[in-house]
Amino acid sequence: MNEDCVVEVIDPPVAVADRDLSAATLPQAVRLLVLDTHRLFRECLAAALRDDGGFAGVAVADAERSALAGLAASGPVDVLVLGSGDAARLRELLREARALLPEAKILVLGAEDGQEEALGLLGEGAKGYLFHDQSLAELREAILRVAAGATVCTPRIAHLLFTHLAELGRERRRDEQLEFLELTARELEILRLIAEGLKNQEIAERLYLSVHTVKNHVHNILDRLGVKSRWSAVTHACDKGWLQPRRRFPA
Repeated sequence: MNEDCVVEVIDPPVAVADRDLSAATLPQAVRLLVLDTHRLFRECLAAALRDDGGFAGVAVADAERSALAGLAASGPVDVLVLGSGDAARLRELLREARALLPEAKILVLGAEDGQEEALGLLGEGAKGYLFHDQSLAELREAILRVAAGATVCTPRIAHLLFTHLAELGRERRRDEQLEFLELTARELEILRLIAEGLKNQEIAERLYLSVHTVKNHVHNILDRLGVKSRWSAVTHACDKGWLQPRRRFPA
């Protein structure tokens, strides 16, 4: 998911009339495409959205690449409402839709037992994930929010999403701590002196080491941190919070 997106939770008891849609795209400007493997469902849903949604247009297609490609050639789509009875097929359809309709924002209608699958779909570019038990009014609101640039989901999916993001944050912090531990106390000391602007000869004199030994330490620091220069190593360490910068470093 995009880090700058706004995640909005669609709470079933809240009616559309109770929400402020001032920031959302007007329905008469939104062009929809309903894509589902079940013909009766997709045709009924498209008919309902045409009658009550007030959208600029509502197209409907079978969940096949050929049908999707034909509609992609016929004109732009703002929001694609995507459904399928099979979780694996949903992800495949999402990828095909993103390739053929790169400008369309995709709202997935999934099953309640597909909550874990929802995280994968949102991670691959879906802008919303709702269950089939949402009302038509709630679906219409979600379409408007997605068209306006938000990412929408049910409270259960939102809980999973933020739990997943929190776990990713913990894993990143653990990785940073392990990276920090890979540097020896001597290497950290040399890195601090580099941050003060000292050259290898000056560091050697300060620590009573040979210049050759200092160079070896510097080489190990660069190698372990995966950077090309001593200043890049200092910048990396400052970004991680290992060091406090004391001077401006050259690019």
